[in-house]
Amino acid sequence: MAFPLPDKPSIAVLPFTNLSGDPKQEYFSDGMTEQIITGLSKISSLFVVARNSTFTYKGKPVKVQQVSEELGVRYVLEGSVQKSGEKLRINAQL
Repeated sequence: MAFPLPDKPSIAVLPFTNLSGDPKQEYFSDGMTEQIITGLSKISSLFVVARNSTFTYKGKPVKVQQVSEELGVRYVLEGSVQKSGEKLRINAQL
């Protein structure tokens, strides 16, 4: 079921993928996603889809257009996190 687009700009932040190869780092990629959602939610002129809705896509191959239609948003942010020792690499695509 697709939702209509809200009147103001809208975004869904998909769970960032953990590329570290270490399942123990899942908390880090999930935390990164949650922090982005929280930060964007503070912008009153932006509608941000709740974490509970976007985390249903975690670990699943998705098409951004499909997510946009299903959640009723104009923008979808997706990305990955790779942490290795002191090094951290974050990639994001809008």
